[in-house]
Amino acid sequence: MTSRLIQMLLGLSLLLNAFVLAGFVYRSWIDPPFEMQGMPPPPPPHGMPGQPGLPAGPRLNPVEMVAQDLGLDAEQRKVMQALFDQYAKARRERLQAIQQLREQTSAELRKASFDMTRIDALIDQVSRLRAEQQKETLLTLTRLEPSLRPDQRERLQRLMVERIVPPPPPPRPPPGGPPRPPQ
Repeated sequence: MTSRLIQMLLGLSLLLNAFVLAGFVYRSWIDPPFEMQGMPPPPPPHGMPGQPGLPAGPRLNPVEMVAQDLGLDAEQRKVMQALFDQYAKARRERLQAIQQLREQTSAELRKASFDMTRIDALIDQVSRLRAEQQKETLLTLTRLEPSLRPDQRERLQRLMVERIVPPPPPPRPPPGGPPRPPQ
């Protein structure tokens, strides 16, 4: 083979590699994958958007989430509706108070020389409000019990333990790393 032919083959190989690389860059970074072109959006979750607990709807509070998990029927929901409304109103007011305290804390921290005793007091107030909220949640959940069927009461007990008491942390490895496997 002549050197001219070898140079021509190397040039063609270089050109082919450049086109393959350009195509890869175009498909990976510029043009979306062909599977995504023209595909309809994914279907919405069960139910209608705008309902509580769905992406376009309001978030459920802890008591409503437990009630949903218990599978309350229409009659039970009707009996408990006043309790749900009372809990939601108190929760909303408490969360607004917490937000105001957070804003006050933020404003205090923005000052050139902030008062740490004032910040401590604000943090203590937020902690107190959160503790009151947790107590109110438990109290409301226990008030649901008389209207529940026996299987729902049992499920309520399990849900309260699972959601209120966090699971224990995983065991820590001994100092010096994990033990060596036997050989």
